[in-house]
Amino acid sequence: MGIEKNSVRQTTRETLRTFDKSLKARLRRVNSRWVFILHATLGAGLAFYVAHVLFGHEQPFFAPMSVIIILGLSGSDRLTRAIELSVGGIVGVVVGTLLVDWLGTGPIHLTITIGIALLVALFLTDSQLISNQIAVGAILIATILPPENMGGQSRVIDALVGAVIGVAMMALIPTSPLRAGRVEVSKVLHLAGSVLSDVAYGLREGKPEAIRDARRAVQGSQENINAMLTAAKGGKETARVSPFLWATQRHIRSLERILMPVDNAVRGVRVLARRALVSSLDKDRISEVQIQLIEELADISRLLGELYGQSSKQRRLEESRVIPEAIHRLRAVGAKAGMDIVEQPPVLSSYAILAQTRSIVVDLLMVCGMSNESAVASLVPTSSHPAFPPEVHPD
Repeated sequence: MGIEKNSVRQTTRETLRTFDKSLKARLRRVNSRWVFILHATLGAGLAFYVAHVLFGHEQPFFAPMSVIIILGLSGSDRLTRAIELSVGGIVGVVVGTLLVDWLGTGPIHLTITIGIALLVALFLTDSQLISNQIAVGAILIATILPPENMGGQSRVIDALVGAVIGVAMMALIPTSPLRAGRVEVSKVLHLAGSVLSDVAYGLREGKPEAIRDARRAVQGSQENINAMLTAAKGGKETARVSPFLWATQRHIRSLERILMPVDNAVRGVRVLARRALVSSLDKDRISEVQIQLIEELADISRLLGELYGQSSKQRRLEESRVIPEAIHRLRAVGAKAGMDIVEQPPVLSSYAILAQTRSIVVDLLMVCGMSNESAVASLVPTSSHPAFPPEVHPD
């Protein structure tokens, strides 16, 4: 009996933990989309009101529908795609109305209408988004709202009303263009730091399985990179549309400047992890100094990740302390990352790991705001005639 009771309690606890995790995930999902909910609710209602009350349309179906479609767009180029959808919807309404007036309704008529609508769409544009929207508009006209219910001119006006209000909602109630980008940058830098830390551990302890796990983690990082780039591009577009965010454009440009170095740093971490795995499987020895430099880069990556994960106010307070500290430490790593730290007798993997270590130093210095030339000059030379002569390094 005691064993059964313990089993029931354990099952209950596991069920409660699962429910708690599921509830938190659902609440996070709702919290992340509350701006869209506000946009869609107010925009659709306003579009219906304008089309129904101001223009006197009995069934202004296309007005709220256009708002929902436009505001449902995510990622970058929202404004461009919103305009494309608007144009496609309006043309689809016009084409559908003309074809249904000419051909009538019914299964055969609908088939012919869709075919002609797609031909017209391809003739007018090479945009798949607009083509699809034209076809959708024609289908709606032929099935849900046949010509006898509303005039074609009314449908066009409704589609225009919805398109204008949808874009206006994006501008008047904008999402934060900086927060999303910085959160994604923070995730990517934390990932880089975690992978570098695991690689250093695997090299020191001779555990290729730890490096293999780290490599898998960084191999799956492209989704994070894409999210980072998309968030920044979408933020730039939102700031351009919304007058309330014009003052943030300078900060958005600053965020844009670090995206490529962050991307390059993660690519360098991928290559380093791959070469470290080869070295570990071959049982080649990597010097303790090299491992220490990798650990230091891991710590600096996490430090920068924490900085970009903070709120704007907190980040501004911390930036004046964290960035100089990170630059000082990165320069120290660059000053030590010379050919002489490679374990003797040298192997190819050791030099490959050293090369990627130096590249990551440069990328992280650029994340801190340095130019490529100054960042490269922070490295101890490995050439007798370096393109950028070394600067004075800390002891």
